[in-house]
Amino acid sequence: MSIHADDEFNLRLALDSELDDVTPHAGLADMVITRYRKGRRRRFAGVVGLFVVFVGIGVPVGIASTSGGAPDGASSVPLRLGSYTLTLPDRFHLADAKTAPCATGAGAARETAAVASGVCVLMLFMPPASPGQADQDVPRGAREVTVGHYRAWLAPPGYMLSGDGTALVIEGDGQDLVIGASGLSRSALVSLVSAGLSAA
Repeated sequence: MSIHADDEFNLRLALDSELDDVTPHAGLADMVITRYRKGRRRRFAGVVGLFVVFVGIGVPVGIASTSGGAPDGASSVPLRLGSYTLTLPDRFHLADAKTAPCATGAGAARETAAVASGVCVLMLFMPPASPGQADQDVPRGAREVTVGHYRAWLAPPGYMLSGDGTALVIEGDGQDLVIGASGLSRSALVSLVSAGLSAA
C-alpha cells in the first residue's frame, strides 16, 4: 500500500494503518509530519518565488510593449504603386525613383523605389504582356513563377535598364507590375515579394 497523504490527518491515518503491527519510537509520527510540513513549505515557497520572478519579468516587458514600445507598423516600410503595396523590412527607406541606384532611366510615369544598404527595390508599371507568351514586356528566357497568389515571370539578368539587377514581371489587368531590384539574388527577390506584396 502506498501513502498518498493530502493533508496531515490522512498522513497520520496512513502511518497508523501501515505501522499498526510495528511499535514505533514515541516521536516518529511527529517527526514524519514535521518533515512533511517542511517539504510542503519549500514547495509553496518555490511556487511563490517562481510567480514573483515571472511577474517581475513580465510586467516590465508588458509595460514597455504597450506604452514605451514602437508603434504598430513601425517594423516595415510600405512601397506603394497604384493599388499594390510591397511591405519591406524596416532597414529600407523610401527614395526618389528617378535617382535611386536601381532607377531604369526609362522615365516611367509611375514608379517608386526604396533603398537599404547595398539593396535597391523599384516598382513600375508597363503595358501588359500577352499571358503566357514572351514579348517585349516579358523577355525571351523569362521563367514563370508563382509569387503569393500572383502569376509572375522572373526576367533574365539585364532585363532592367540598370543592367545589374533582377526583375519580376507580375501580370495585371491593363498593366503589368515590374518589381526590379539590385543587390538581391533572384530567390531573395521572389521571397521578398511573396511575403510582402498585396493589392487593395
